[in-house]
Amino acid sequence: MDRTRDTLEDARWVAQCAERLRRQWPRADPTSLQDAARELWGDEVLRGFAPHEAAEQWLQLGMPP
Repeated sequence: MDRTRDTLEDARWVAQCAERLRRQWPRADPTSLQDAARELWGDEVLRGFAPHEAAEQWLQLGMPP
């Protein structure tokens, strides 16, 4: 297992998810969006989705960042 590669993929997923959240809340603090995306990454089910799909699933639940 290449832990560096895994870490980069995790970070990329979080960044892409945060970018999707930014489209929903363009004036939100970027750090808050990154934190929300990291929380989504921590959800085993959402982690199985592409980043933008995970954000969409979460947003459909009406969850604020």
